[in-house]
Amino acid sequence: MYIITFAFGQPLAQTSLSKKQVDSITRYYDLSKTDSLSIKERLYNVTLFLKGARLSNQDSLMYNGLMTKTWLLGKASLYDSAIAYSHQLFDLARQNKDTTYLIKSFTKLGIYHKNNNQLVEAFKYYNEAFRISRIINDSIKAGKNLLQMANIQSSLGDYSGSKTTAIDGVRYMENTSDIRNLAGLYHIISVANRVQKNYNEALKYNNKALIVDTNFNRKQLLKNTKANILADQGNYSEAISILSELVSDTLIKKNKIEYARVLGNLGYVQWLNNKENESSEKLLVKSLKIRKDINDIGGLISINIYLTKYYLKKDKTQALEYAEVAYDNAKKRHSLTLILESLEFIFELRGSTNEEAKIYSQIHNELEEANQSNREIYAVTKYENDNLTNENLILKAQKAQQESETARQRSQKIMYLLGTVILALSGGFVFYLLQQRYKREKIREVYDAETRISKKLHDELANDVYNVMVQIQNEQNSPDVLDKLEEIYNTTRDISREHNSFTTGENYAAELTNMLSGFSSNETKIIIKDIEDVNWEAVDPEKKIIVHRTLQELMINMKKHSEAGLVAVTFKKTLKNVGITYADNGIGVSENEIIHSNGLRNAENRIKTIGGSFIFDSEKGKGFRARISFPN
Repeated sequence: MYIITFAFGQPLAQTSLSKKQVDSITRYYDLSKTDSLSIKERLYNVTLFLKGARLSNQDSLMYNGLMTKTWLLGKASLYDSAIAYSHQLFDLARQNKDTTYLIKSFTKLGIYHKNNNQLVEAFKYYNEAFRISRIINDSIKAGKNLLQMANIQSSLGDYSGSKTTAIDGVRYMENTSDIRNLAGLYHIISVANRVQKNYNEALKYNNKALIVDTNFNRKQLLKNTKANILADQGNYSEAISILSELVSDTLIKKNKIEYARVLGNLGYVQWLNNKENESSEKLLVKSLKIRKDINDIGGLISINIYLTKYYLKKDKTQALEYAEVAYDNAKKRHSLTLILESLEFIFELRGSTNEEAKIYSQIHNELEEANQSNREIYAVTKYENDNLTNENLILKAQKAQQESETARQRSQKIMYLLGTVILALSGGFVFYLLQQRYKREKIREVYDAETRISKKLHDELANDVYNVMVQIQNEQNSPDVLDKLEEIYNTTRDISREHNSFTTGENYAAELTNMLSGFSSNETKIIIKDIEDVNWEAVDPEKKIIVHRTLQELMINMKKHSEAGLVAVTFKKTLKNVGITYADNGIGVSENEIIHSNGLRNAENRIKTIGGSFIFDSEKGKGFRARISFPN
């Protein structure tokens, strides 16, 4: 295999593996990212990719593989494995002192421990991600991690701690563009205030979230929360109005989880407003059925607690049944606060067994310890943060004093330097423009020269040969002479056609397609794929000329030498490049033949002039393949 490359930017591969091996493991990575494959198949492919990546000595490949593998393991709910590979990601980032991937590894460890119901561990890792984000002044990542920490505190019933953490998160987020997570922080503060019966503050932050968040689904969730706050205030009519509007929304009806949530809340608030309301029970039961159908464990806990409250005074037997179902689901979810809440109803309805009382006591202690641990973890970080802020303020004050003493001298130097830089930049920019214009003019000159030669060959030499052929034929000369002259005429016509003019305007794609298709015959089929995907109008005319001539050179080379039955030309547009792949099933060429092929060297040199790359891959008897890439 012989490779000619003039790619700009990163080299194709600087590894201990061959190019074919790198291409092979990259194919596994691409398959691991393919949505149409099952998670199991994608995990298999990313595992193969990681094996190859370890041999390549390229950390970037390892990062990609570990990021993808942990994500896929999380999707498959294999949280223990996801945690193990997240630790590998952390070890690699720590070894490289890579703060970006340190934050990512800590965040992943937070996510998978949280999903694995290891909330204290999750809180610890989110706190580490927050700490590094704060040190490198990444406000968005700092705010995101504080949001996750506040969510954990809320789920553990530490609403005071949750509110404090979320308020700190707002300080990082409020001047950024990340509205979604800012709204999430406002929502957490609103929920904490609602539980603490600070209803005006709860509404205040709920309204803040509604103002900044523009996403439809999240807005409906925030409206749902608003209705619950209003109901807690005793403002049942406004709460029912909001919930009735939500329950009739066609988009919400399509989302079964949200629809069941709104139905349950509407039924419960209607019952709070009027204990004799006949539709309340129907709405609650309907919500229960939907949640059973979709196996929404979290929703089943909530709706069974609502039904427990509904039947508490009416039918203690039914109320107990619903409380026990809520308890069973809370245990499945390992939701400590909801286990305690459902047990309290059970104790009220039928008393407690020794086992249940023991469980209640253990969980209560576990919650206390978890919340205490979280408060201590964040207190240390918060103390460091405050000290860091105070130190920064002192340093800034000292720095400002020093700067004021030297400001006049420095400003003079800056003015001189600025003048020099502007002059240098202006000169450099003018030189760049002249250089680019020179390149375009040279490409145009070559194109115009080829076109003139083509016209001259067609109009003069080819026509003269044709006239001689007619005269000789009229004089009935030797057929061999006529055949030789016809061969000369056809060769002249082919040379003319190879260098004739073509449009570089809006019909370029069609003309390029016609040129490529023109090489089709009974023996050779030409396939042209995705040519329209390239925005040719955004490509410089000079580059279009180079592409046309280069592909023409490849097609001529195929026609003369390859004996190919099938040729495929594929176009691909990326963010920065246009890529073209040529492949045929012909007899192929050896490395020596490529080196000495004037046509292929010409094609290589053409692509070089526009800052692109041209890579050949061929062996005798195995067809010919070329990859072209150039900046769009």
